[in-house]
Amino acid sequence: MIKLIASDIDGTLVKDGTLAIDGEYMEVIGRLIDKGIVFVACSGRQYRSERKLFAPVADRLLYISDGGTVVRTPKEILKVDTLPDKIWKGMCSMVRENMPSCDYFISTPERCFAEDGGSQMFHWLRDSYGYDIHEVPEMLKLEGQQVNKFAVYHPNACEEMCAPLFTPTWKDKTVMAAAGKEWMDCTAPGSGKGPSVAFLQEYLGISPDETCTFGDNLNDIEMLQNAGLSYAVSNSRPEVRAAAKNTCPPYWENGVLQILRSFL
Repeated sequence: MIKLIASDIDGTLVKDGTLAIDGEYMEVIGRLIDKGIVFVACSGRQYRSERKLFAPVADRLLYISDGGTVVRTPKEILKVDTLPDKIWKGMCSMVRENMPSCDYFISTPERCFAEDGGSQMFHWLRDSYGYDIHEVPEMLKLEGQQVNKFAVYHPNACEEMCAPLFTPTWKDKTVMAAAGKEWMDCTAPGSGKGPSVAFLQEYLGISPDETCTFGDNLNDIEMLQNAGLSYAVSNSRPEVRAAAKNTCPPYWENGVLQILRSFL
């Protein structure tokens, strides 16, 4: 019997970077929770953005945010994985000096920071994702922040832009995961959606066999592999479909919603 459902958001439930979702998701998720099933929003998104997307049931969910670095209830943070200042500031300097076509931002459990408030990335995060994001004149001068994610942005080829220098430099010092064609998320060693789902399983006393997960991208693979029941949406990357036990229709056909209905 499934007791825990964890789903990615962008590319799995909705198109990347939107706060619009089929209202039936809220009805079905609410009924699943009424049956005693725990529903977890599990995303690279900021917690605030996740809450906005699931507004009608927001206070009834659990949340894994910022690429698996923050686990929380609506009232309290249960776990945070952080990056040392030396690491994220080194990444910041590298993108600035060697990757002029890319942008970047840092996340903390409550807000994000970027340097250019007029950039495409800044407006997309603030206006489409609904992020609480702040402009700072000099990222390298920020001190005392609980930085849990450094993200590189490129409008259509972030993974390719990172491949020559950025990825080889940092892949052994952080967890790096492509999150769509626009993002490369960098988090602390040992972090990620898979470890965070495992943390919740232990916290709640729920086994992998009682868990169902949904995803579409590379940062979803571990949580798909470690669940008794898992689905990759058919619009996902081939590696993701290979990692999941099942495939469901794409997000624009509400494939996840079709599976959720079956649990009722």
